[in-house]
Amino acid sequence: MIDKRQYIHCWISSLCILSASNICYAYDIDDVADPPAAAVTYVGDVVQNGLPMQMKQFSTEWSLTELFAFYKQRWSDTSNNNENIPDYIEKQVGEWSILSKMEDNKSVVIQARASSQGGIEGYISVTDISRFNKPNRWSSEFPRMYGTQLISNTESVDKGRQAYTLVLANTYSVRENKEYYRENMHSEGWQYTRGREVPNTAMLYFKKESWQCDIAVTQADDGKTIIFANLVEVNENS
Repeated sequence: MIDKRQYIHCWISSLCILSASNICYAYDIDDVADPPAAAVTYVGDVVQNGLPMQMKQFSTEWSLTELFAFYKQRWSDTSNNNENIPDYIEKQVGEWSILSKMEDNKSVVIQARASSQGGIEGYISVTDISRFNKPNRWSSEFPRMYGTQLISNTESVDKGRQAYTLVLANTYSVRENKEYYRENMHSEGWQYTRGREVPNTAMLYFKKESWQCDIAVTQADDGKTIIFANLVEVNENS
């Protein structure tokens, strides 16, 4: 299962190239070459901030330089020959190295970092920027403190169940956010089931009718507080 926090980096990185001509062409993740000699797993289809996205996860003993050279060569050879659209864009987001390109109306992103097992690990994603969907209900209905910013809103299917992941940020402390959710989730019908704390992070677990909600509140390096809320619809047989 993909780490929701890692997943956000893939969305952020794709923002750098969301501008190009809209040419209708059936380009999907199967059209992106897998890294040679890599173990590749299809993560699935998600909707990220209203945009459909396909994702794969990979690990390889190749170096980051070898991996990016592989894609740079392929992408240069298949360039759109449009002077307004670069063959690729390379950038760094924290520990992640990002290589991205625009292929007609699709944003293609390769995201990689050093693996603790040696070699590198990462994700391949293709986002269809021409098919914007209406944001789901949780983007506006999920409780948040005044001034909180919605960074990301993801829809996916988790073991056959509909799942939503929200990432929010504000300037309140971890404790203030924790106390807010303990009080306000209860007032909206959510039952608190358990919680735990580690340095700079609080975890809270709730349930409501056919839903369960896990909230992680953590302090970011820039001083802001990040709230990860994972809501999953519980089937009767689960």
